[in-house]
Amino acid sequence: MSDPLRSRRGFTMVEIMIVVAIIGLLAVVVVPKINSAIRSANEGATKGKLGAIRSALVVYYGDNEGQYPADLTPFQQAGNSYMEASFLPIYTVDHGSTSNIDYVDTFDATGDSGALVYENAGADKGRTWIGCSHNDAKGKVWNQN
Repeated sequence: MSDPLRSRRGFTMVEIMIVVAIIGLLAVVVVPKINSAIRSANEGATKGKLGAIRSALVVYYGDNEGQYPADLTPFQQAGNSYMEASFLPIYTVDHGSTSNIDYVDTFDATGDSGALVYENAGADKGRTWIGCSHNDAKGKVWNQN
């Protein structure tokens, strides 16, 4: 006959400690990879939005007899014919998420506001970039994208 106290036996403290240690080790290995994947996804979304803005600017330029807009408001209005989705906010790991747009006359590689930058005057009117002098996840400087 079996002992009734033996059949109700649970986990020992050593077994529980081993399970907790294994879970801790898995967390140490997995969490940095998840953070890196989230960073890459956010940066990819920002680069995709930048590409969409550039495409919309090309279409606007063609529709308006070789003229770029003075600012990006034509692309922010609901129902515009250039972009279906909003291109804001943008994200960089060094500046976080922002909905700011800087309007400049010339390219400034030292600018580090983290905002979307649109050149609305000068020789390169219509040029857009991210105003961040830091590197993205691939080691490329944001304002050179």
